[in-house]
Formats: sequence, structure tokens, C-alpha cells
Amino acid sequence: MNRRPYAYWPAWVTGAVVALLLGSHAEREVFLLVSLPLAGAELLVALVLAMLWYRRRNGRGDWIVWLPEEGVLLRREWTRRDAIRWAEDDYRRPCAISLLDEFPAMANEVPQYPEHDRPLYRAPHLDERS
Repeated sequence: MNRRPYAYWPAWVTGAVVALLLGSHAEREVFLLVSLPLAGAELLVALVLAMLWYRRRNGRGDWIVWLPEEGVLLRREWTRRDAIRWAEDDYRRPCAISLLDEFPAMANEVPQYPEHDRPLYRAPHLDERS
């Protein structure tokens, strides 16, 4: 799986703290004109990203491409558009596209085609590796 967007919200919080610390050592006018608004903007971005991250954590909102008859997970994508593109352009066989939230049992399944760089590369299962 690709790294989740929004998971970098701690970096924005750190940036806001650094801006406040640097501004506290500067002159009062510089602190009020530059560091304080910068820290406020970074905290706002961090808050929005943290809320989005919380809403999407644990794969909520992910899309899966799977074979319903066999219960096999082929691919897990972050957006519906990516799931449809992969199913139509790369896989090209009959399969289903669903929200992972509708099938929570598949959250722990390992996709057969997990690598984005090689769309039809099938990773060996744990049994096949030994």
C-alpha cells in the first residue's frame, strides 16, 4: 500500500512549534508579524490533516477490487477512480469494486497485486516463500 496522505500532520505540528520557538527569540515586532501568523497557519493545516487522517485511518474509505465468488482480494486502492482504472486497464477480467467498509473482513487480507509500480506483479504468499 502507498503511504496514506494526511499521515504527515505531525510534521505540521512540529513546524508550528519550531516557528513559535524561533519567534520567541526574535524581537517582538518580528514575532507578531511573522512567526505568530506562520505558526497559526501551520497549526490550522495540521488540524485539518489530523481530522482527515483520523477519518481515513485503518483503511476506512478504501476501495477494493476483488472476486466475490472466491472471496479473493485482488487490489486495494485509496480512491474509487484508482480501483476502476486498475480493474479496467490492468486486470481486464470480471471482478467487483466495493468499499472496504462494506466488507470489513477483507481489511486484513493481503492483496494479490499490491505493488503500484508493477500492476500485474503477483507477490508470493507466505506459504510459497519458504
